[in-house]
Amino acid sequence: MARGLSREDEAARWFAKTDRGQLTGEDRKAFLEWLEAPGNADAYQETADAWSTLGAAKGADSLMAMRAAALREASGVSRRRTILGLGGGLAAAGAGGAALLIAGAAGATIRTKAGERLTAPLPDGSSVTLAPLSTVRVQYDKARRRVRLVEGQAYFDARSVPGRPFEVVVGDQRAEGSGGRFQVTKQGQTAQILLEDGLLEVAARGGQRLRLTTGQMASGAARARRVAPADLDQLTAWRDGRLVFNDAPLPQVVAAFNRYSSDRLALAADTRLDAIRISGSFRYDGTREFAQALVAGFGVRMRQLDETTWEIGD
Repeated sequence: MARGLSREDEAARWFAKTDRGQLTGEDRKAFLEWLEAPGNADAYQETADAWSTLGAAKGADSLMAMRAAALREASGVSRRRTILGLGGGLAAAGAGGAALLIAGAAGATIRTKAGERLTAPLPDGSSVTLAPLSTVRVQYDKARRRVRLVEGQAYFDARSVPGRPFEVVVGDQRAEGSGGRFQVTKQGQTAQILLEDGLLEVAARGGQRLRLTTGQMASGAARARRVAPADLDQLTAWRDGRLVFNDAPLPQVVAAFNRYSSDRLALAADTRLDAIRISGSFRYDGTREFAQALVAGFGVRMRQLDETTWEIGD
């Protein structure tokens, strides 16, 4: 613990750094060592639980730390011990108290709920950030580092480890590289693999082997994959708590909000709503504000169905 700081202040500082994705390899090592000290894991989870009640956009580290510390005293959320071991250790951070379920001495399942975002350091100093409603299974051994995306969306910052490739499996497709930063999305039976930095080999049963370079994306079913340049800002905006659309049909936008937000939007049975096109950048926890903007901008009506659900109609 740093001199002059309480355990709670240290927890708030670590939470602010992990939530903003600012951990270097040395930081991750120090963070995992700090978590092993008695009482630190509980203090960290209390900070994460308290911060999740605020649901605010990311801000300055100092502001986040102060708010998290204040909320820790005022929050009535139940405390859960969800920081569990994975080899050298695994920790949760981000906008929500997501569940981590230990699967064995060398593996774990990491899962998020609607509206939750989570960043988890991995044993080798790599990290994975999960979008809401996502699940990954992590399995490390001496020869290989393997993560399977069961559902949803995950962003990986993979460290290079000589002789141990980093592999992500999604459906019947597999992306492998020595390290780098990339995002994988599972959409039904299809996959989207986006490479922000590095080099990836993408293979699938019955499909052609592809090589992705920085800024490229592979998408589609295994036998009909296509590679194209990727709009990195748009496709990774969720990591900053935002959704970005460019002339997207309203049903697609509503589906995205419903994945990322704990609030819900419903569309009335009116095909005229399908003709509404949306462009812009929105907070994914701003579902109500988005619905109100639709009323003002498109003349639609909005009706509250229950505490968390709003219906949009023409």
